[in-house]
Amino acid sequence: MTISPRPEPRGPDARPWGPQGGLLRRTIANGAKLFGAAAPPEPPAAAPPLPDPDQPPAVPPAPRVRRRDWTDRLWGEGLAFPGGAAEVLRLASLLPLAPEATLLLAGGGARAAASLVSGARGCFVAAFEPEALATDVAAPPRAPVRKVTTEPFDAAAPGFRRGYHHHALLLEPFRVGGTPDLLMSAAAQALRPGGQVVLVDLVARGSSFAGGDARWLEAEGRAGAPPAEDAVPAAMERAGFAIHVVEDAGPRHRQSVIEGWRALLQALREQDDRPDPQAAGALVAEAEAWLLRLRLMKEGRLRLLRWHASMMRPPG
Repeated sequence: MTISPRPEPRGPDARPWGPQGGLLRRTIANGAKLFGAAAPPEPPAAAPPLPDPDQPPAVPPAPRVRRRDWTDRLWGEGLAFPGGAAEVLRLASLLPLAPEATLLLAGGGARAAASLVSGARGCFVAAFEPEALATDVAAPPRAPVRKVTTEPFDAAAPGFRRGYHHHALLLEPFRVGGTPDLLMSAAAQALRPGGQVVLVDLVARGSSFAGGDARWLEAEGRAGAPPAEDAVPAAMERAGFAIHVVEDAGPRHRQSVIEGWRALLQALREQDDRPDPQAAGALVAEAEAWLLRLRLMKEGRLRLLRWHASMMRPPG
């Protein structure tokens, strides 16, 4: 990474955020110049001094900024999908959700997405949220929402209630592991006869992703590569689903990513204060993960697809 010389000192009234441009790539390339890419090492711990009764109490340090905090600013609090609330509601609108229906919603940001869908459509939602991504810590618990339940999502052993849900919305469920056969079998058993499912996720194209991309996998906290493109429809059909629609969701996804980062960087330029080095390091790490994802999609090694299918027979 090339670090250009620091700018000349500015006057006391100058804003610290000038136009940067370049979105994700320049966020990474200029991260050290703008913010410092990582916090300086901490000195060894020492015994705390005795408090001075004549001095005012010390101001507590600012809370540590996580990558999850930057994700909240990009897509909306608790969400993990580019496009934020508008995209979640658009996907949910593809399903016939009556107020008495129960939706199974699994994947990153499921808890926040469930609140949005239930509020907009009036239906019950059973959210299955990964307990934590490998690149971050778990989000603090939120107050319960009427008509929404939340349970942990274990991709390797999905614990969906059998024969209970009318429809399902699955948002990048393979990001936290599992296989298409495991997930689609569990979803089929969880749905009532005639239930519909909308699944959106990344897939690897042919042998071009053989062995995966270690840097991207680590940046996104993935345990392994996405499933092969042909593995998902095959698993759906084995589970008893009839596929009606397969859409290349990549162009919309890429546009949502760029728009989200453009809005965030514009907001940062308008701030009077800069992120501290630790917060900046988290920002640079988040930007790198999205840049690597977009690069792999542009190269044709990854695709983001949307499947819409219906249960045609009980799973065998």
